[in-house]
Amino acid sequence: MPHTPELVKKTQLFGLNIYEAKIWAALLSKGTSTAGELSDIANVPRSRSYDVLESLEKKGFVVMKLGKPIKYLAIPPKGVLENIKKQIEKKTETRLSQIKNTTFNNLINTFQEVHEKNTNQDENIVAVLRGRKNIHKHLAFLFKDAKKEILFPAEDKTSAYVKTNIDTKNKTKITLKTPNTGIRMSLVDDTNTIIFPLQEDEVHPEYDLCIWIRNTHTTKFLKNLLTSV
Repeated sequence: MPHTPELVKKTQLFGLNIYEAKIWAALLSKGTSTAGELSDIANVPRSRSYDVLESLEKKGFVVMKLGKPIKYLAIPPKGVLENIKKQIEKKTETRLSQIKNTTFNNLINTFQEVHEKNTNQDENIVAVLRGRKNIHKHLAFLFKDAKKEILFPAEDKTSAYVKTNIDTKNKTKITLKTPNTGIRMSLVDDTNTIIFPLQEDEVHPEYDLCIWIRNTHTTKFLKNLLTSV
């Protein structure tokens, strides 16, 4: 089995750190190997290879084969990963039950009260959001609180993505508009403006960014500009 960055990345989904993932993938490609050989194959410092293998042994991924030199062999992946999968499912179920209980909801409300008490909701804001996932979350937050109108660029994947993921069933008074201006921008009511200075297809999602402006005068001006084009 080839030792590739993609394989290593996928292996990390099972709770292994980068060194553990590299060593384990290397061992799978060799069958049986020494710590030194695995260090060279996986490009992991030799000073760390024994610690990493000891950690993998404790997690049930490898076993140490006695002899000189000491070698390591991998436990059949199917059994190991099925067990890890069950552990993840169990932890997920536990976490879900925790966040659904009353105590957790009360904690959310407490934090929200602290935020609202110490935040000026009328304050003008200019801020930068980085990463498309963060942008999606912020847009969804703004759209959720929209009262009357949301403007999207006509052919913008980011805004379209969020548009398909917001609940408008109980917001019948909200007007959704998609002016074909060629400008990558979203406006929410007369208050919030999201400007994308980069072209979506020319930037990696992790490096995408937007400028969030919370200012009534600016938003109204840009809305008039967009709708008059």
